[in-house]
Amino acid sequence: MSTLANATNGAAGLLGGIDIGGTKIGLCIGDVHGTVLASARIPVDQSCGPEALMTEAAARLHALAASDGRPLLAIGAACPGPLDYRAGRFINPPNNPLWHGFGLRDWMATHLPRGVPNAMMNDANAAALAEWMWGGARGTTTSIFLTMSTGMGAGLIIDGRLYEGPIGLAGEIGRLRASAGDEGPVGFGRRGSAEGYCSGPGLAQMAQSEATICTQINEPSLLVELMRTFGAVSSEQLCEAARAGDTAARRVTDRSATELGRLTAIMTDILNPEVFVLGTIGTAYPELFIPRATEVLQREAIPAAAAIVQIRPSPLTQRGHQQALAVAARLLNG
Repeated sequence: MSTLANATNGAAGLLGGIDIGGTKIGLCIGDVHGTVLASARIPVDQSCGPEALMTEAAARLHALAASDGRPLLAIGAACPGPLDYRAGRFINPPNNPLWHGFGLRDWMATHLPRGVPNAMMNDANAAALAEWMWGGARGTTTSIFLTMSTGMGAGLIIDGRLYEGPIGLAGEIGRLRASAGDEGPVGFGRRGSAEGYCSGPGLAQMAQSEATICTQINEPSLLVELMRTFGAVSSEQLCEAARAGDTAARRVTDRSATELGRLTAIMTDILNPEVFVLGTIGTAYPELFIPRATEVLQREAIPAAAAIVQIRPSPLTQRGHQQALAVAARLLNG
């Protein structure tokens, strides 16, 4: 397909979506405009293999489609990366260890309804496609989606095209480090990586380290109370504490936002986008991340490129489902 311009063309009927994550699999049916009509979810048991989980997912998707009665036009699966597109399989998604090497494309060809086209796509790329078609990047020609969720990856729309690279690994920014000597939080198997600083697990690591510091210097903080109560601090608890004005929590979110700003500045200099759209954490807590990240971006990127770019939260209310629908919608254009 040369461009995405007609990606939502198609006859009346349903799109099916499968959104595979580290903690759940989302199933949905929707239309070619990205509207989710019905949905379900399956918790991901990390001791359960992908075949069993996908068998249940296929049955749930079939039930959703049967309840509507219209035919399925296409099925899209949004998957955690990295993916081997040539072989149609997972490589080593860090938050889905039992899925390493799983051949999803062959599984879908065998187990999903015959005659219904289907495809798999890296979830960051799928989200970038959904944002370009229906969300925060609509009307732009060049945009970047940043996941900011369990992991940190990027989906790239360049000159109106989804860019995935020759083997589908474009946008795997989670391993990037601003400095080779950075011993910061771990993400994507690397200390001090973009995923370490800008993902949920990375924020949780930083929150717990900050709570330890507060304990040792006798600084009152909600982070200390959370550690005493739960033995850990989740990224959501951290962000809620920062939103409530906790000084130690704000130090953590400010550090994350600074690293986000550096990352977006580098990507701005390379790709000259019009917008960065932030996923889960950036969408839930934009005030904690966007102002500081924007300040760093404006300071560090080429001024002319920085002048036209914005950082926005995603406006898509059901982005996980909609990114899977976007994969399906893309199939309708051939």
